[in-house]
Amino acid sequence: MICAKVLKPVEEMNEMMNSDVPDMFAVRPDHKGPKTVAILLLLGGIFFAILGYADLSNHRAETLSENQIETLINVPNEQGENLSIEQFQEFHKEVNEQNGYLVRGVSLTVGSGLVIVGSVLLYLMKPIGGKLALSGAGISLIGGIFGNVTIYNAAKEHLNESMLIQTYEITGYLCGVCAFLCGAMALLPLINARARLAFDEANKVEIVQDESE
Repeated sequence: MICAKVLKPVEEMNEMMNSDVPDMFAVRPDHKGPKTVAILLLLGGIFFAILGYADLSNHRAETLSENQIETLINVPNEQGENLSIEQFQEFHKEVNEQNGYLVRGVSLTVGSGLVIVGSVLLYLMKPIGGKLALSGAGISLIGGIFGNVTIYNAAKEHLNESMLIQTYEITGYLCGVCAFLCGAMALLPLINARARLAFDEANKVEIVQDESE
């Protein structure tokens, strides 16, 4: 009986002390992470928009001017290659006939729009922004792969083992990697527990009830 009476106050004191100590392992909202991701997604969306605009411009041009082609083939020819203006015009024509520029340009333009809008919404702590950016990255990746394959095949057919073939190949890989990274970044806030807590906290609706006297 005496031991029980002594232990009871001790247990009560321990409970009071434990209630005052914050939980060091508790999951806390992360407001900074989603906003950082949103800024990176915005940069990726701008990159897609620039590539998409260039592709759509190439698609609208049935032929390129001699000055444009000379600028593009100048470096390979200085390295000992012998690319002609006619060869590059045939390459450009082949890509347009296969709709390589059109498919990649439309995909990147639509994808960039979704990524940019999604990044703004994500910065405002709206989880739908991550979903839009993820959709845009997926569209850019799928359409970009199809367009890049078409352009690369046309380059191999018309540019005679030129270093430009490797340039188009690297551009395709760069576009694909950027789309994949944008998709991965857009997905991260949607599956991260701290980010989801921050979304819930930022979008919490408080109901204020007016008390009439």
